[in-house]
Amino acid sequence: MDRRLLSALHGFTSDEMFEARLALEMSIAGLAAERANSEDMAALAEEIAGMYASIEKPEQYLVHDMHFHQTVAAASGNRILTALMNMVATILFDYRSKTVKRALDLKDSAEQHHNIYRAIREHSPEAARQAMRVHLIETQRAQRMEVEKSVLENELARNGK
Repeated sequence: MDRRLLSALHGFTSDEMFEARLALEMSIAGLAAERANSEDMAALAEEIAGMYASIEKPEQYLVHDMHFHQTVAAASGNRILTALMNMVATILFDYRSKTVKRALDLKDSAEQHHNIYRAIREHSPEAARQAMRVHLIETQRAQRMEVEKSVLENELARNGK
């Protein structure tokens, strides 16, 4: 991985990262729905099971979440898209590992991943793209709520309330 590229990406805003993820991951999900084989499906199912098993353990959940997205990328059969997704996942993991404890509802996230899995299993590219779109938009919304909640808690703590 080119360290200069990674460090440059660390300077992007959260909105820029989500916009890039939408463009990248919706395409990847569609290709995975066309190309995934039984080994890919087994790996995705394993990550889904891991997510559900770790809903109460955000750090473990995050590992399964990142692996799921990387596995979808690998199932796309496109090595360039897979490399791009792995780069994005590295940056997201670095950022998210510092904030995942604030996650409000990992069960919703697990269900969104399950919807992506189902669409890929059914070899439905459009459904896979849309499931990924819904997931990423909901993830962005949830993370904004986490930040707002954290800011409010910090303000209350500073004011002694």
